[in-house]
Amino acid sequence: MKKFSMLVLVLALAACKVEKTGEDTYKVTTPTPEAKEAAEKAKEQAKVVGAEVKENAGKAAEATGTALQELGQKAQDKTSTPEKTTTVTETTVTTSTTATTTTRH
Repeated sequence: MKKFSMLVLVLALAACKVEKTGEDTYKVTTPTPEAKEAAEKAKEQAKVVGAEVKENAGKAAEATGTALQELGQKAQDKTSTPEKTTTVTETTVTTSTTATTTTRH
């Protein structure tokens, strides 16, 4: 990518010719047809490189997401505790009350 940006910079500098003609005056020569053609080629190459970068970034993001999911699942499996089971036993107590009545005659 660095090499490509350097190429574009060189082409841009070659596209216009600037000459200093005096103090604070410059003469600018418009780009030649060859320079315009080179600039168009560089623009097309930039589109191709941009598409490749975008595609590779998408693949990298997808791979990273998958790896993170797997690591998360492993961490969850290691830290989860088994469920505690509580057994409740019911005891029924029956209390009987007997009333005795005595009658005197």
